[in-house]
Amino acid sequence: MLKHGSFDCGFEISDVATCDFSSLEKLDNETLFARLGKGNQGKLVRFIERTMGARRRYHCDPDSNALDLARSALSRLLERNPELVEDAEFFIMVGISNPMPITTTSALLAGEFGFKKVSCWDIKSGCSAGVLALIQALQWIQSGAKSGVIVSSETLSKFSNPEVLQMSAAIGDGGAALKISASDRWRVRGMVHGTDPSLVRTMMVKGTFPIKLETYNPSDYLFSFEQKVEVIEAIGKYWIQSLQELLEVADVNPASVTHYIAHQVDASKNAAVANHCDINPDNVARSFAEYGNMGAPTVFVNYHDWVNRPGHHYQKGDNLVFHAVGGGVSWAGLCLEYLG
Repeated sequence: MLKHGSFDCGFEISDVATCDFSSLEKLDNETLFARLGKGNQGKLVRFIERTMGARRRYHCDPDSNALDLARSALSRLLERNPELVEDAEFFIMVGISNPMPITTTSALLAGEFGFKKVSCWDIKSGCSAGVLALIQALQWIQSGAKSGVIVSSETLSKFSNPEVLQMSAAIGDGGAALKISASDRWRVRGMVHGTDPSLVRTMMVKGTFPIKLETYNPSDYLFSFEQKVEVIEAIGKYWIQSLQELLEVADVNPASVTHYIAHQVDASKNAAVANHCDINPDNVARSFAEYGNMGAPTVFVNYHDWVNRPGHHYQKGDNLVFHAVGGGVSWAGLCLEYLG
């Protein structure tokens, strides 16, 4: 486990772009359940909307994949920041549903888009990997880098078991791309990361590559679960524990957290975790009802919608927290303070 506070350097997310969600299929609950062949759709819709807060999600078409979503998000980022092709010094690709698992996807994308001087690497650490990418970007900034790119995309719908209603209703596809810049307007107050590998089999795809056609079983390439009560309790514990540890190492009073941007698995967990840790619920970003759980890019899409709200701005002394717990089971947190 890694915990550290009081960094000498700072960085900022200078820009964030999402993939083009209008090009994906937008599914409400009734449409999704009808497609899954579930019975009383009205009853199911009410259950899912009331218990999980899931209302919509986006799915890739059968001929598209996570790389296409990454390209979409990166294209939009570069339209606004064309200088990144020449200036970016690192390129981090984040995701578990990469359709080309043997290829270094960050290098593939950097080559396609003509980046000139980037160091490239891929990160796979479950749904918390996006926040881990921010932590690794910080380490690159500490080493003297001035700017870089983080891209994250997932198509979890392609690996969802249609018989597991809770997952089918909760997950969606999506992607985001970020411009990261060294900055004296922000300082990093603290970061945490850790893993409980004993829980890795609670949610995993067991199929291996290369696929052997003579023994191929499609169900091996869908998520399987071991949803034991103690596992659910353990993951809930890590949500609270990791946030408390982050605030402690950052020496930040929970009441001073003005922007809490977290990974989302349902519409209520983030607010409940924040409330347990004494963070004002009005300062919790929420976008689950619109997108569902997109895996690693969820926290970045959540951030994108938060900073694009009408009237959004940062004030001197604001504390911005990124936080995620996901498959592995791994957790990651990062706290930044706005200096003005």
